[in-house]
Amino acid sequence: MTKIHTSGSETILAACDSELLGKTLEEGDICISVNSTFFGETEVTEDEFRGMLACATSANIVGEKAVNIAIELNCIHPDAVMRILGVPYAMFFNMG
Repeated sequence: MTKIHTSGSETILAACDSELLGKTLEEGDICISVNSTFFGETEVTEDEFRGMLACATSANIVGEKAVNIAIELNCIHPDAVMRILGVPYAMFFNMG
């Protein structure tokens, strides 16, 4: 599932694996609500997602499939991936 948020010249991509939509991941002090308001309800193909990652200035990504694609494209370093209840979560910011 994906949703594009824009703010001025910034393009923020929110993406999650579809099976996580509607779930709340909570562990210790960390809580992520994987809701449709932020992550959207639009399913895209892997190729479409790859294109969206290439255009985004930043991204919030939750789930094995989505995070692995971002790692494959070198948007996210594997060491930067956090896990909440075993579910991978990562963010990136394109600084230039």
